Amino acid sequence: GVDPSTISGLIQSYVMANPSATPLTPVVDALFDAIATAESQSSSRNGYNNGRDATSFLQKFYDASTFFPSTVIHAGIAGPFAGPRALQMRIRKHSTWTPSPSPHFSSASGISSGQHPGTQSSTSIADEMQRIAVDRQRRKDYIQWAKIHAAALELGLLTLEPESSNFSTGRAFSEMVARDAVWEQDEVEWVAGICILRAVIRTADRRWRDEYDGLLRAYENRWKEIKDEARQTIVTVSVIPF
Repeated sequence: GVDPSTISGLIQSYVMANPSATPLTPVVDALFDAIATAESQSSSRNGYNNGRDATSFLQKFYDASTFFPSTVIHAGIAGPFAGPRALQMRIRKHSTWTPSPSPHFSSASGISSGQHPGTQSSTSIADEMQRIAVDRQRRKDYIQWAKIHAAALELGLLTLEPESSNFSTGRAFSEMVARDAVWEQDEVEWVAGICILRAVIRTADRRWRDEYDGLLRAYENRWKEIKDEARQTIVTVSVIPF
């Protein structure tokens, strides 16, 4: 593969050509796309994904960040810590689920405008199919960000910060997300939450792991509420292996 210093040089060139207060945001978003593509390909080949792609890509991004000079500045943080800073900001940005807006259909609109009722019906069906496709992709992306969040936590990238700074996300944020998600109504939040909880437990001191038993039981009870087998599979794949 490409060595970290070369990747760093490419990122630095991009930052110089596209100056802004947060120049690494598009870089992290491109990293997300690369991870999503790699994990999709892994799932197609193996029937499942173990999350190693996210870990590998994030490690490469961090290694490249260590070569950043002081001229690379993201949200006020310069040099090697600019990379983790950008990653943490995007993870926080995508840690809250926003439901898709409910569709609104007007049965009279097509007729009153002179449009044939059959055409109106076809348009409504096409719009609904498009809405479903967009919503499905949003859910996949939300869970993917949760997996990136989990991988970043396990790599220690959420606690990196320069001295005299206080921007790092830290374990407390991850634990808060995991504790809150299980009580939300939408099951996509449960899936995201269990991905993060798994990383929280893995990185916790062994003496404190028993404290998460109750939270694990809460997630298990949520899983039992899911009636659709296909959706159960999504949750199961996210939970295993613990």
